[in-house]
Amino acid sequence: MKHLAVVVLSCLLLLSLSTLALGQEFPKPVGWVNDFAQVISPEYRTRIEALIAELNQKTGAEIAVVTMPTIGDEEYTEYANRLYEAWGIGQKGKDNGILIFVTVKERKVRIEVGYGLEGILPDGRVGAILDNYAVPFLRQGDYGQGLLGATAAVASVIAKDAGVTLTGMPRLKSSRQPAREGGRLGSLIPIILLLLILGGGGWRLLPLLFLGGMIGGRGYGGFGGGFGGGFGGFGGGLSGGGGAGRGF
Repeated sequence: MKHLAVVVLSCLLLLSLSTLALGQEFPKPVGWVNDFAQVISPEYRTRIEALIAELNQKTGAEIAVVTMPTIGDEEYTEYANRLYEAWGIGQKGKDNGILIFVTVKERKVRIEVGYGLEGILPDGRVGAILDNYAVPFLRQGDYGQGLLGATAAVASVIAKDAGVTLTGMPRLKSSRQPAREGGRLGSLIPIILLLLILGGGGWRLLPLLFLGGMIGGRGYGGFGGGFGGGFGGFGGGLSGGGGAGRGF
């Protein structure tokens, strides 16, 4: 009996140590954007955080963006799932969380979806979001653009389902719809010709039209909602492994 007790206690001790080690494996979240690999510029970080904070305020959904320099020999899908569970992304009971995860050295990206959002963000739709708005930019080393695009695409689906409007939503820049700086100015040519034909004082409007074309031709709109910060920790949501991942 003594030997049996020693064996049982030893097993319990090993189990406790394993659980403790597993819990200490992940860094603590520092906000909506957790750029542990330091690949997101301050400008993009601010834009992503503002968008997530507004979404959280209006819908309760929680999005965590995480970059890691490396995960070693870990399988990135399993790592992302365990990170999601460890942090408890999403509201408890609603499980309305999203993890957008990138590991730089392994060149992998995954969007992990909470139970409560799998109905509007099934695996196929999440995969398409990665293919169109994230992977092309990540492949070029443009992590800020890729992660903003993925965040915005996911947020737009959640906001539409909740019936709310996000004032900080940028125009999505898809790999299938490359931005063309000259497109806006080209559309002004007929107007300019008309003003010249009419003569008189119409030419005085040309500088204003030109300025309007330059401003309107930028790839993204501004964030006018004023939503920043607001991170107070995640609520304890669960994920069943839904989502999609890609190499880049």
